[in-house]
Amino acid sequence: MDSVWPDGKRCAASFTFDLDAEYVFMGTNPDVANMPRVLTQGDYVWRSGIVNRILDMLDEYMIKSTWYVVAMNAVNHPDEVREIVDRGHDIAIHGWIHEKISHLDRDEEKERRERCVGAIKDATGYTPVGNRVAGGEPSPNTFDILKEMGFLYDSSLRGSDLPYRLGNGLIEVPSYYEMDDFHLFADYPFGNYKARMMSPEAGYQIWTNAFDGYYRYGLCWTTMFHPQIIGKPGNMMLLERLIRYVKKKPDVWVANARMIAEHWNDR
Repeated sequence: MDSVWPDGKRCAASFTFDLDAEYVFMGTNPDVANMPRVLTQGDYVWRSGIVNRILDMLDEYMIKSTWYVVAMNAVNHPDEVREIVDRGHDIAIHGWIHEKISHLDRDEEKERRERCVGAIKDATGYTPVGNRVAGGEPSPNTFDILKEMGFLYDSSLRGSDLPYRLGNGLIEVPSYYEMDDFHLFADYPFGNYKARMMSPEAGYQIWTNAFDGYYRYGLCWTTMFHPQIIGKPGNMMLLERLIRYVKKKPDVWVANARMIAEHWNDR
């Protein structure tokens, strides 16, 4: 099998985290602002030091990751977001408040994206070149706006097992719902998200089985984890098991989304 990865590596593995915290529901449901119990599940990220907890583990295993950051979290928690960059990780945008954008006109969507970039640059000095749509679908203008703004990649679509180039030249680094911890372990007991507490073994089996397939066929395996979920103490043990499983395989290129997009752009 011919490799499409640097130095003839067999497959790529990318650990990515959606740093949405309390905005995961508040961005599309303002009533959440008056639900203290729900809000604490987002505040948990900041009060319990989850960002540093995850970064420490990534450092231990020498993994560079991508964090898709809701811009208001960069405004409200600049020190934690700056720490991500200071430790050598990639930051990409994930909405202003994790809002839906499909209904926005072009000018308003572009203005919001410019605000997102500005907030992250102000907090960290880092210029993001990646995006993951937060709430719902992209708009008809999303990818052209990203290209106009100088973005390199997006990670919102599911159209391939490998990165691919959109019609305007933007690189798509696909993300996958089977690699989303939210659908297994979210504990938001309202709306469409009823509390669910799957066994950690279910997550381990789903994610390692997926990795085995991507490894066999030489593809690009990407996680879509959320700090308020994967960062809980027990789930950190699950994350460590997963990292060890990936790292023990030979010829795996463990890279963040920006590195993968840069490689694909140069091919």
